Amino acid sequence: MPLRTLRGISRVTAALTGLLLVYGVVYAMEGMTTRIPTSPAHELGITTLVMLPWTLLFSSGVEDLGTVTRKAWIFWCGITLALALLYYLEHNTSSSVLTKAAMPLVATAGGLMPHIVRRINFVFTVFSFAAGIGGLVLFYFIVSDRVYGPSPRSFATRGVGITIVTFGVACVATGVLSVATFRRRAKFD
Repeated sequence: MPLRTLRGISRVTAALTGLLLVYGVVYAMEGMTTRIPTSPAHELGITTLVMLPWTLLFSSGVEDLGTVTRKAWIFWCGITLALALLYYLEHNTSSSVLTKAAMPLVATAGGLMPHIVRRINFVFTVFSFAAGIGGLVLFYFIVSDRVYGPSPRSFATRGVGITIVTFGVACVATGVLSVATFRRRAKFD
């Protein structure tokens, strides 16, 4: 149970910091003077595909936490909080009304699919492993920039730096704990 608890906490942390970083980029690009014209349906599809990995990671984390506590309401409260966070973050963008209304709901529903359809539950493990690889790549670029860069650099703000490092640590932890769980299951089967 401690392994599942740690895995749930690391998945939720990776998903939340990932969402904050993605929306940080979106908010930074809001000040651009030009915008590529696109149809609302295309914008909805692209935005949903970008948010789906984060909702899958978050859903898998709250599923782990709900399983550990043996209380289904923890899972559903977590999903409700994720949906509310997506609506809040999307509300502050210049996306179309269709995207603002439908994307959080569609992305959260997509994140719920492995919980509802148990046969595709492996998707949670795949995305956790992919997050671990992403965390390793992030740390590789941070370290290589520090070692091989022309001069010492820093993050834009302390908050951004803390969010990036937390994201990287949580992603690596998520990947390691998912592999450990997979190996443990294989050992007992």
